[in-house]
Amino acid sequence: MASAQVCPVVGTTNTVLPPKHPDFDFDKPGQVCPVTKATTDHHHNLSKHPGIFDTSEDLSNADNCPALTRIVSQPEQQALDEAICPVVGTVSSVLPPSHPSTKDAKDGDVCPVTNAKFEHHKTKVHEHPSLAQAAEGAVCPVVGHA
Repeated sequence: MASAQVCPVVGTTNTVLPPKHPDFDFDKPGQVCPVTKATTDHHHNLSKHPGIFDTSEDLSNADNCPALTRIVSQPEQQALDEAICPVVGTVSSVLPPSHPSTKDAKDGDVCPVTNAKFEHHKTKVHEHPSLAQAAEGAVCPVVGHA
């Protein structure tokens, strides 16, 4: 079985959009997501979430979503030090190496990469281990590949 593609920005293998995601044309190139800043140029494998009948329900806790709990039970996903985000699904809690430092971030700050609000991610995401001493071709300790 081929392993799922891991997003280099948020470390997710999830391809299902959240239930309340704005509608857009999946086939139109160059669109920018108003939620995460992702572009349709790099996300050709997305699909809409199956119908949710009670849209007044608080969907901010994705831990009980049957689609995501199935995904997070897969071994390749467990190896990513995963968490479940209500916006992008299963994600690595370790930021990518090129992500700006969050050391001085404060409530109200917005991530320049994904539009995420810092107060929703405080203590839930961690800086990537330093790559300064990594040998060429080393395996990433977070996602398990070079």
